[in-house]
Amino acid sequence: MNALYRSAALAALLAAASPAAMAQTVSNDRVYLDADELIQDQQQGLYIARGDVRLQSGDRVLFAQELIYNPALNRVVASGGVQIFDGSEPAQFAEEVELSDDLREGVARGFATLLENNGRAAAGAALRRPDGSVELSNAYYTACELCESGEDEPTWRLRASRVVRDTQNKVIYYRNVRLEVLGRPILYSPVFAHADPSAARQSGFLFPVLNSSNRLGFSYQQPYLWAIGPSQELIVSPRYMGKVNPLLQLDWSRRFYSGEMNVQTSFTYEQEFDQDGKFGDEELRGHVFADGLFRFNQNFRWGFGVEAVSGDLYLRRYGFEESPDRADGLFEIRDQRMLLNQVFFIGDGEHFHGDATVIHFNKLQENVDDDTLPLISPLIRFGAELPMPRWAGDLDFSFNTANLQRNAGDDYTRASLALDWTRPTILPGGLRAEAFALARADAYAFNETDASGNEIDSTNLTRSLGAAGLDLSLPFVRPGESVNWLIAPRMAAIIASSDNADSTPVNVDSLSIEFQQSQLFDAARANGYDLWEDGARLDVGLTVAADWRGALPGELEVFAGRSFRLDGDQRFPASSGLADDDSDWIGQIELDLGQFDLDARARIDSESQEINRLDLTAGFDAWRVSMNTRYTRRTDAASTRQLEEVTASAGFAITEDWSVVYDGVIDLEENEIRRQRAGLQYRDECTSLRILWERDNIDVANLGPSDSVKLEIVLFTLGGLSDD
Repeated sequence: MNALYRSAALAALLAAASPAAMAQTVSNDRVYLDADELIQDQQQGLYIARGDVRLQSGDRVLFAQELIYNPALNRVVASGGVQIFDGSEPAQFAEEVELSDDLREGVARGFATLLENNGRAAAGAALRRPDGSVELSNAYYTACELCESGEDEPTWRLRASRVVRDTQNKVIYYRNVRLEVLGRPILYSPVFAHADPSAARQSGFLFPVLNSSNRLGFSYQQPYLWAIGPSQELIVSPRYMGKVNPLLQLDWSRRFYSGEMNVQTSFTYEQEFDQDGKFGDEELRGHVFADGLFRFNQNFRWGFGVEAVSGDLYLRRYGFEESPDRADGLFEIRDQRMLLNQVFFIGDGEHFHGDATVIHFNKLQENVDDDTLPLISPLIRFGAELPMPRWAGDLDFSFNTANLQRNAGDDYTRASLALDWTRPTILPGGLRAEAFALARADAYAFNETDASGNEIDSTNLTRSLGAAGLDLSLPFVRPGESVNWLIAPRMAAIIASSDNADSTPVNVDSLSIEFQQSQLFDAARANGYDLWEDGARLDVGLTVAADWRGALPGELEVFAGRSFRLDGDQRFPASSGLADDDSDWIGQIELDLGQFDLDARARIDSESQEINRLDLTAGFDAWRVSMNTRYTRRTDAASTRQLEEVTASAGFAITEDWSVVYDGVIDLEENEIRRQRAGLQYRDECTSLRILWERDNIDVANLGPSDSVKLEIVLFTLGGLSDD
């Protein structure tokens, strides 16, 4: 609709309306005008609307207290609390606005606007162009909430002589800009730009990370985000360090139609170094962590994980995590100094699950020969639920095979087939009875080699195994006005066949076993296939639980149980808690009072009543204090060394925004603090700041302890970041 038509339509509307009447919709539904008072100034050729004015053209809506329309100039002047809304774009506000009659371009005084992700901008004057971009003069930008009275300064803001918001390229440009913190100028730049808050991703510099450590000296890392495409990005992070040569870190990620892939790598050209200084030749050093997960279809997918370093101490020297996040990997390992490489395939269906994996290990210890670590090629696991009549119970089929090859050491191959049947039923009186049976066949092949890698012996064997039993439990429930009680005794009787093989298989997959509640009633309690528990046994346990309401609502659950071997040979290691005919006692107490919770787990020797393992975890979160503490005492199965440590973390909120945090690990056996970290942090709706001091007192090789101080600052919506 041209300007002449708008003018005629608006003139007809104003002429037809009485001064006190509300205007009605213009013909063709193209322009709308509502106001308390409508005036036609024939002498000046103006149309005036006053009092709760609302003007709409398409998706563009303007609210004001007064509006003057000049058809000769095709101009609309609005004043008095002007608000402009344009489709899904954020609202704009001004004291006075002069616009074209289609509301697409104009000039404003006393301008302010809300942006995506809590962004806010204001200016003495603003120019809106037809393409939707906005140019501001004497303006500022912030993501902080503004005080209505104007007395308190925002945490930070960018103040500039000129600001242009390019809505097409999703960038905000500044000229003569300074960063103000609490109203005080901190930094100045003649030009500056950052991504528009509405942009999901935009290339540009991210906030730097400052660090100072006794190992690397002062460190400055400056990340740059390169948004390569809608599904691909690269973060380039050069790091300058005062005591060693610079390092370059790259973080690349890409999403595909069927999955995604992530790669982190770093490299530097430097000598090796420890607490005594540098040594050796300068050479290229680095690391690569990569993972990917892809889907063939709804039921089948595949993935990989790669972890490689140029030296055993590279990650620790440069402050990288030695146990990277393996979120997309099929397998994880607890050893923080073990790298894991894997390729895997996964299949899932309504009644089956299977996976196949090839795994390679690298140990980050100079005294370990990686040639003695196995290449698992492959490990295959498959399980399926077989169709059975409902009255007959559940029958599961499983297949498992593993092949371990070593460059220096013995080779191992195993394949296992198993059927697992269960049939639960409820008997009169509420007694729950579950009959179960397990049948399994194993086949093994061992190749024994000497120190030179030559094969000196080969063994093949098969065995058939079976177990059956009955699991009985009888829960008693007593509801009350203030306390509900549950008492649930449980008992299982199990008998298992003997290992009928000509020779006992080499124990590869069941080396580390520790008796705990989750294993008590299992038919096969070893955590692998090689170790088999034969004979007859009786497992007993008792659970007592209570929940109560009132001034201090809470829940309490107590469990105690043990196992009795009635027949059969001793199969488990002495540190497991299952070596004797009468197993260790296992107990657990869980208490939840809302603001305080406690979890205590213990394994107690059946003869001496000594505590062989104790885990205590306590948490508190009330008022301004949050705390979490864990105490562990156990015997290391590999070294038989007594381990006793405390892990603690705490935080105190000084104010709504400021808090102090601390966490540490204390080795009570050696009477040393292994690691501790303390810091001061600030966080509000627009800012995150952390100052962290960290000390690593774990002496690896000759690196010695490490002390560092790190400064991290994030201004939300700048550098492509938001408060999510």
